[in-house]
Amino acid sequence: MRRPHMAVLLALAAFALAPRLAAAPGQERSAQKQRPNRSNRLIRSCPAFHQSRAGGDGLRFELHNTCKFPVACELSWAVHCRGAAESPGTRSSHLDLAVGASDAVLASGSACGAEGWDIDDIHWTCQAVTAGPNSGHDDL
Repeated sequence: MRRPHMAVLLALAAFALAPRLAAAPGQERSAQKQRPNRSNRLIRSCPAFHQSRAGGDGLRFELHNTCKFPVACELSWAVHCRGAAESPGTRSSHLDLAVGASDAVLASGSACGAEGWDIDDIHWTCQAVTAGPNSGHDDL
């Protein structure tokens, strides 16, 4: 009794997977054509982000490139004043990092004066950069 039952299950599984298996080779080829190259992907696994207090002036955001390729990174943050001073709002910075390089940005609250500041909404993204055909690096 087990063989017919097992045969029915196998037939149902084959029937359910047949359209996917039949389409898989074509899908694989088109996926390879449309697959973004490494540089179009956002990279979060190998750049290392570190945040520290920079005295009373603000926060220091540091990125260290541990990837095996150069990266271009965007950082953004929002500065909010606690007192009557007008808040500077959203700020951003761009960093190009060679393999093994580090760079830092100061997110300053000094525009807020003595009443204090808050920095939040901190985001960073990095993408791979490859050497361009002419010179320098081109973002891909």
